[in-house]
Amino acid sequence: MRRLGLFACLAACGGGGGSTDIDSTLVFADRSDVEISRLISAAGGTDMFAAEAQLEGYSDPFMPDPCPAIAIGGNTVTITGGCTTADGETIAGDAVITNPTSWNEIEYQFGDPTVYELHGFSTTRDTFTQRYDGIVTIDDSFTTWDCDVTSETFGIIIRSDLHYHCSNQTSCSLSGSGLELVGVGGAKVSGDVHVDGQTSTADYTLRGVDTLTTRITQGCVEWHISGTERGMDCP
Repeated sequence: MRRLGLFACLAACGGGGGSTDIDSTLVFADRSDVEISRLISAAGGTDMFAAEAQLEGYSDPFMPDPCPAIAIGGNTVTITGGCTTADGETIAGDAVITNPTSWNEIEYQFGDPTVYELHGFSTTRDTFTQRYDGIVTIDDSFTTWDCDVTSETFGIIIRSDLHYHCSNQTSCSLSGSGLELVGVGGAKVSGDVHVDGQTSTADYTLRGVDTLTTRITQGCVEWHISGTERGMDCP
């Protein structure tokens, strides 16, 4: 699920609700193609899944390393950086996982939410830094996914305030959600994902001052900005 993103989430997601305080202030026509690509990726839950995967990676009992520091108490794991791993990765900040699913020292409590809280948690390898702040909640025995996560990659900072609701194993909707290009502006986000056999498609609409529409089909991304000729089509 963590590697495949939202399409893999279809088998498990569900629930209802969702709201965002992000306003529709972003002008997509003024943004670069790189920024557009990052926003589309974030709409698909990439930052949400990546934040989760980053923390779960430290549960591997076959790769002991004193960095980061791991403390376990009750059903909670605390991960603390401020150090460098044996293979040269620098870790800063801290994070807490409540009711994790993959830590041998903790018995997962079915029916209780799993919560990931990240406080300036970052990893740096060579000159590349990935940083996360915020919270990811998986509730109702893996039926509801909510996040409010701010992520920085290559100097682009995006806040993902997302809620996913899946009615069955072949369709999922994104509503009551928003994305913010921090320091620039925000957009309301809605969309749907469908899987039909081996074919998967996702349609997202990001509404700022103007509107960005995108369709992802089998890994090919098409997008267009309303009122302009800017866009990208699949071959």
